[in-house]
Amino acid sequence: MAADSAEKARALEQCERDLDLAIERLVNLRLDPEHDAVEGAASDINGDVVRHAPAAAAAVPVPSGGGIISRAEWVERLMAEMSSAADAGDARARAARFLEDFGAAAAPPFPRGANAILKKAVRLQLRLDREKEAANRELQRQLAGFQERVRSLEADKYALTLHLRRARPQGGSMSGRFHPEVF
Repeated sequence: MAADSAEKARALEQCERDLDLAIERLVNLRLDPEHDAVEGAASDINGDVVRHAPAAAAAVPVPSGGGIISRAEWVERLMAEMSSAADAGDARARAARFLEDFGAAAAPPFPRGANAILKKAVRLQLRLDREKEAANRELQRQLAGFQERVRSLEADKYALTLHLRRARPQGGSMSGRFHPEVF
C-alpha cells in the first residue's frame, strides 16, 4: 500500500500542471495485470457460440465476498434466476436484484487512498485556477495602464499639432529667405 501511495504521489507531482494527464496516470496505476488478460475468443454455451470480453469485463467479484465469477457463471446465474421466477412480477424483482448484484460486483472497489489523491488533485486545480486569476488581474491592470498611456499620448499629439498649426504662418509656406542647406 505504501509503495502504491508513493507511485500515486509521484504521478501527481510529475503531472502538476496538467490535471487530465494526472488523472490518466492514476487510472493507469489502478490497472491490475490480471484484469488485462483476455479469456478465450469463443466458448460454447447451450450450443451457441459466445464471444468473451477481456477478463476485466468477464470476471467480476461477487459482492458477498464469494470471489470472482466469470461471464459464463453470471449467465448461468441469470438463467437460473429467470427460470425459477413464478410470474412476470417475480421475474422483474429477480432481474432487479440480479442487476444490483452484478452492478455492485462490476464496480471497481474504491481504494482507501483515492480520497486523499482526489483531494490533492482538487487542491492542485484550485491553486492553478488562483494563479491564472492572479495573472489575469495583472494583465488587466497592465492593459488599463497602457490604455491610459495611449490616451495621454493622443492628447499630447493633438496639443502639439495645434501648437504647430498656430506657429506656422497663414500662407502655409515659410516666407523670407532661408539658407538652402538648412532646409
